[in-house]
Amino acid sequence: MSATEQDRMLHAMDLAVMREWDEAKAILESIDGPVSGRMFLLVCEMEQHEQVRNRSFALVRHEIGNALTIAQANVEGIMDGVLLSSTERLEGVLASLASASRLLDDLKKPHEPRGHEVIRIEAFNVCALIGAHASAIAGLAQAKNVSIIYDPCGKNFSSCTNYRGDPTRVGQVLRNVLINAVRYTPPGGSVEIRCDKPESELTLVVRDTGIGILPEDATHVFEPGYRGGNATPEGSGLGLAVVHKLLKSLGGNARVVSHDGGGATFELTLPAVPLTPLQGTMAK
Repeated sequence: MSATEQDRMLHAMDLAVMREWDEAKAILESIDGPVSGRMFLLVCEMEQHEQVRNRSFALVRHEIGNALTIAQANVEGIMDGVLLSSTERLEGVLASLASASRLLDDLKKPHEPRGHEVIRIEAFNVCALIGAHASAIAGLAQAKNVSIIYDPCGKNFSSCTNYRGDPTRVGQVLRNVLINAVRYTPPGGSVEIRCDKPESELTLVVRDTGIGILPEDATHVFEPGYRGGNATPEGSGLGLAVVHKLLKSLGGNARVVSHDGGGATFELTLPAVPLTPLQGTMAK
């Protein structure tokens, strides 16, 4: 290898350090030899790792932003006297802040692989959690004149009041679906939350009176960054992707139905009695 080629290879690695991936790869591709070929593969791997890391941090920023937005809207509403300082609303604010805190803690653990959520299984009252988030989202919805309708079944199933799962991750799912419903519901509309308990799973239904989802978008709404024809400018295209990813980690799933008369219905299912935690999860 000539001195000129060595200098070019060093320049390519300097470019890679500065994340100028395309320029670095172009230089390495133009140099013949096994060393430049291996360095090319190394740069490709570095680029891929950077892309994964950026996507991961974008999702975390999105989730922390959601949690803080809900908490701020409720605190401001209470201070302005337009919202009641109820125990349930404050529990929703606390749950949002706790979620943001946990997400920040997760960022401090570089040894954990990004893109693999750590699920901490514990017993909690999932009905109370749904009620707290419904009350908390009402503070955000009120500023837009959107009504939140939630009537708990009141049956106190033991598998609900002593539900085994991850309250932080279930809370993330709830926040994303509810924020999405409020965002796409015009003033004067409503978002209805209903919870059903079939024998084998817990089903949460969120129906809004918004603009609905175009038929060609229905199969893509859970894809990261997807922006449908009815997407609002303030959306990021990440919220529903988070819902899909977390539900998969929790052993559940989600589906959406758009209605001809307007609005959309999201059906979220969670296992009523989670079994052995999935790979990449951790029991508490």
